[in-house]
Amino acid sequence: MSLLSVSRPLRIGVVKPNWGVAGGFERLLARLLVGLNEAGHRVEERSFPALLTPRPVWGQAGSQRQWPRHPEFFRYMAMVEDVRRLELDRYDLVLSTQPPTYLVDHPRVLSLFYHQTRIFYDLADTWLHLGEVDPDDHRVATEEVRATDQALFGGVRHFLAGSNECASRLDEYWSVSSDKISLLHAPALAQPPATPSPWRPDGPVVCVSRHEWPKRTELAVSAAHVSGRRTELIGGGGRLDYVKSLDARLTADPDFIHTDDAANFWLGSALKTIGSETQRTSPVSFLGNVDDATRDSRYAECSVVLAPAFREDYGLTALEAMLWDRPVVVCRDGGGLVDLVEDTGGGLVVDPTPQAVADAVEQLTTDVDFTRDLLAKAREGVAAYTWERAYRQLGNAVDAALS
Repeated sequence: MSLLSVSRPLRIGVVKPNWGVAGGFERLLARLLVGLNEAGHRVEERSFPALLTPRPVWGQAGSQRQWPRHPEFFRYMAMVEDVRRLELDRYDLVLSTQPPTYLVDHPRVLSLFYHQTRIFYDLADTWLHLGEVDPDDHRVATEEVRATDQALFGGVRHFLAGSNECASRLDEYWSVSSDKISLLHAPALAQPPATPSPWRPDGPVVCVSRHEWPKRTELAVSAAHVSGRRTELIGGGGRLDYVKSLDARLTADPDFIHTDDAANFWLGSALKTIGSETQRTSPVSFLGNVDDATRDSRYAECSVVLAPAFREDYGLTALEAMLWDRPVVVCRDGGGLVDLVEDTGGGLVVDPTPQAVADAVEQLTTDVDFTRDLLAKAREGVAAYTWERAYRQLGNAVDAALS
């Protein structure tokens, strides 16, 4: 069934934590809610604060005192408590969004599923490399979060997963059967030009991403120092200073790129202080947060777009690049990014090392005929990503959750 063929208007409660930012997920959700409203449903958004200060959790006064030992764990448990307290009886259906909203107390929940709280699931071991918590504390916290989730998500009747990567996590961690999962193929959120400017192999390399773990923008910086290609990084984020310090270290000490840890710079939390000035110039430029017009101009001018994230939930940046008729480089462990590139043919999938990424950029910018053939194929593949299809997939998921 399509979104418009639901037999009666529904009262739908949309539950979402308020993180105080409006990123790609928030913009995607807003577009999906437009479709629900246009179909005649009554949609109400129910949000609750996500940025919490320490407080007792589940009535345990000691939890407030223990909060600094593992802030992510206690924050998550406090949010679970808030989610379970929501009064949602008046809704025919609840649409859950980011974790832990799939734990709401309602008999008919459709989960718009992109991830669990990943540091307790697919990133549980990798996150420890950052050294932010005691490993034993993290092991106990991971077990507690998984047990809590497993016990409480029973109201979810259907999962609308953002990619095969997300769907695989549902099977891996919660043993959700395939008949309760369908996929959402979300279009790009940026508005491309009607006729993209011709592709130029001599343009800069561009990486559009928040500097957060595990977006792995460190890999874009490292690859730039291998190839020497002019590379622009667009975006802000909590790890921006760290990524800049990596660029400074590689500029001052070029041999640092050849260390055994070169592929794992993104796992670090500190770099050795650089003690001397350098006369070398970095190939990397940090543009920070920019407006849409500036971002679009960089897509138009660039030769290659890098999307180096680790096990990404979806990867709208890759779709945006293809709409601007630009090739994309993603990594084999890139999750949803790999799905997009393999589905559209719009780029190269390589090992997550600075050398492999640099080699891919070299191939795309020197083998011009190869890249133009790749882009021609990608135009056909990316054309299938429409809002009409996304709304139809959402409508089918609504029907599945009600039945």
